[in-house]
Amino acid sequence: MSWLPIYNAWVVMVGIVSMFLWELEGVLVFVFIVLISLWFLAKESLYTLKHFITGFWIFILSEVVAFGTLFVLCLNSEEEFVVPLSHFNELPLLGCFLLTGSSITITTYHQEYGTAYCWLYLLATIILGSGFILLQLYEFYDSWCDITFCYYQGVCFATVGLHFMHVMGGLIAMTTMLCCGEKGVSRTNVDCVVWYWHFVDYVWLFVFLIIYIS
Repeated sequence: MSWLPIYNAWVVMVGIVSMFLWELEGVLVFVFIVLISLWFLAKESLYTLKHFITGFWIFILSEVVAFGTLFVLCLNSEEEFVVPLSHFNELPLLGCFLLTGSSITITTYHQEYGTAYCWLYLLATIILGSGFILLQLYEFYDSWCDITFCYYQGVCFATVGLHFMHVMGGLIAMTTMLCCGEKGVSRTNVDCVVWYWHFVDYVWLFVFLIIYIS
């Protein structure tokens, strides 16, 4: 029996209460304990002997539904004279190059898995993904509006923020793989992490097209 479900429920409660009360300190605590939760979740999952691929694909399907709902809301709630969070050919375009590059490196790592230097491609993927995280943090800081500006901007922030959290989760999983080495992680878990990262990359392309260009 795992202690993570109880811990994660407490984490979500702290985050929801902090956001409703608009307590920045509570939100920062929430972000910190989420990172701890994701680390142990990734570590526990990677060391588990039994794996259920069907459950992984059901998880991906649920993510498709969540992002699809937000994309529909973005398209149907766009208001006149409202500009995107950032200009599409500035930070978002650079983010496309970073995630596209990470998709290439993670694919190379997947193909070269088991060779002496395959970990270098995984490290390159982590570096590119971390660069994307820093880029989005700067974009949020530099943005002229926030989640309370209007309904459309709120949905856009929710979509970009949800993708941001998925990138962080993927980075934690890949960092765990890098630290544990090939002997500490089964090939099944490696496949799931690689597929998950490709999913994150593809979602960003839709985010770029729908939120920043349309």
